[in-house]
Amino acid sequence: MKLSLTNKLNHTTEQILRNAGYFYIFDKISKKGSFIKKLTEQRYPRFHMYIIETPEKIIFDLHLDQSATRYKGQGAHNADYDSDQVKTELIRIAHIIDAYKL
Repeated sequence: MKLSLTNKLNHTTEQILRNAGYFYIFDKISKKGSFIKKLTEQRYPRFHMYIIETPEKIIFDLHLDQSATRYKGQGAHNADYDSDQVKTELIRIAHIIDAYKL
């Protein structure tokens, strides 16, 4: 699920997401950076967020990783993209972003 905003934030996306409980990771396999928020002490389940920034807008692309099912040569995994839990988390992040605009 995605949240798209104009790129007029007063803070970096990393600062905002850190305040929301996320931390940065770099996947050596995909060669992509992203942010995760663990829901338990275990590695999964966890919220997983990709950020796409252009001069005009920022897109927060969120899903919920349920488990790691990456096999050699395959990037797919067991994840929820449009569940109520993902919607609720994206709304929570939107409220945090709004607080940063003050």
